[in-house]
Amino acid sequence: MGDPAKAAEFGLSGYIFGLVLPMSGYTPPPGVYFWDTFVLYQGSGNLFPAIGSRSSTRVTENFVADIAIVGWFPDFKLFGADPGFAATVPFGSNRASANVTIAAKRFSLADEVTSIGDTEYSAILGWHAGEQHWNVTLTGFAPTGNIETNRLSLTGLNRPALDLKGAYTYLGLQTGLEVTGALGVKLNAPNTTTNYQSGTELHFEWALNQHFPFGLAAGVGGYFYQQVTNDHGSGDQFGAFRGRVAAVGPLLSYALKAGAQEVDFSARWFHEFAVQNRVRADLIYASFSFPL
Repeated sequence: MGDPAKAAEFGLSGYIFGLVLPMSGYTPPPGVYFWDTFVLYQGSGNLFPAIGSRSSTRVTENFVADIAIVGWFPDFKLFGADPGFAATVPFGSNRASANVTIAAKRFSLADEVTSIGDTEYSAILGWHAGEQHWNVTLTGFAPTGNIETNRLSLTGLNRPALDLKGAYTYLGLQTGLEVTGALGVKLNAPNTTTNYQSGTELHFEWALNQHFPFGLAAGVGGYFYQQVTNDHGSGDQFGAFRGRVAAVGPLLSYALKAGAQEVDFSARWFHEFAVQNRVRADLIYASFSFPL
């Protein structure tokens, strides 16, 4: 049948939209931290383009994953900033199905795989000035996930990548109002198995959040994604086929203190729209984090 999605190969970015919302521009004090996030992703879309093809494919993707992040923020300055390092390890299950129409005949396919996903390794530099916080993050993506070219489901993309992101957060000490924005660009290496070179990807995330004195915070956030250069390579059969998506949804968090220990709980739901050359999905996060 061939791969059922192109626009960044497989119709997927590898960058996890909205994972670090809210407070994306804030770098925590020195210490070791642990974040754990449960992710539910449900989406569907018609992913074969009309260009050069008379066949169509309706694909449904269901991801369930747990994403563990360990971060270390040492107690020294680097270029006047607070440095940090983080490792992200996702483990999850992907169930995909496709309804394929070829020459007026319809075929149904389904597949499921459970394994570790592509891991991420980040270096961070963060600055603070009163109520303003900003940072720069460089992330490398390692192709550690499960991918087989003859399977419909996958947990990895088999393309190393680098992502450079700048984030800013304003947090009013008196009002509790938070304004966050984060802009990044992701550069993909070729998938050497399929000879497919995914284009450069641009992503923007934002949040408007109100923090209350008793530890509760509530607001709204979202993201926008646009592929800004074409896919190419000998494995690209679709030509200029750039992906795009926007999303918006509610944010809710609560900081629970027990003595000197604090645990932060948060939930996010993003509903996608304005989708082009990707599946349209709903993305739900449930997270907790604490210093070790």
